Amino acid sequence: MNTFAMTLVIISAVFHAGWNILGKSSRGSGVAFTLSASATVSVILTPYIIWYLLEIGWHTLPESFWIMVLASGIFQIVYLVGLIVAYKHAEIGVIYPIVRALPVLMVGIVTSLLGSLLNATQWSGFVLITLGCVLVPLTSMRDLKWRSYCNLGVFWSFIAAIGTTGYSIVDKHALGLASKLTQQVMSDTYTAIFYLGVQFLAIALPILVWCLFTFKTNEIRQAWKIKKQAGVAGVMMAGTYGLVLIAMDMTANVSLVVALRQVSIVFGVIMGCVFLKESWSYARMAGVTMILVGLVLSLS
Repeated sequence: MNTFAMTLVIISAVFHAGWNILGKSSRGSGVAFTLSASATVSVILTPYIIWYLLEIGWHTLPESFWIMVLASGIFQIVYLVGLIVAYKHAEIGVIYPIVRALPVLMVGIVTSLLGSLLNATQWSGFVLITLGCVLVPLTSMRDLKWRSYCNLGVFWSFIAAIGTTGYSIVDKHALGLASKLTQQVMSDTYTAIFYLGVQFLAIALPILVWCLFTFKTNEIRQAWKIKKQAGVAGVMMAGTYGLVLIAMDMTANVSLVVALRQVSIVFGVIMGCVFLKESWSYARMAGVTMILVGLVLSLS
């Protein structure tokens, strides 16, 4: 990764931790929060999407691109709903590190199977990051037992991690395809903003259709009630991931971007302690330290 791409990812990590604080304090369900946040960004970026498509031509992007966009949206829904539900059952200092760290190993394995090779030092870093996330949820080293992780919060954090793994891999390929087909008309930054917009539409529309067809109108009402808080979180999400998409387009191996994003774990734990008055422990400190060392190794 070059220095500029690394800087973008680190800035995005700060904002990512911030919107998770809003998500943790949300009064709505996971579905309502996700719908409200994604709909806000969709409304803001729809004029840009229309302009972009008019400029490049409506038929420039193939069907395979739109299939990947839909797949990314579904993975994003899995991630966001899993995250908010997990926050209902455990502290942000417990859930956030697990959700952020596990995809490092998952994406590393999948991208390796797809042909993007990693060296031994980078694999060591990925393993350290994953082990660090095992320690962060603990209040004491004496709690390092299997039953410490047998709860609904940790279960839903695994679901959210699967969603992160899915959309990270899909987005790299979809954005790469779009950039390749439009580079003579649009810059990569403009294409990244366009992709961000259609991705949020691919989140909001399926949820809205599901709510209507299953008569879950209460979720829509909840989404409207929390529109201000969720809307702010949605804008922060868009800004965060927009920077990541630009960095992805500048980096050959997406697993390195996913690894560096985990610096947000440190910000998330600190914010949880400062703003939500969550507990701090030596076990949590050891876990954060392992994650930081793992980040250094994975980027070497």
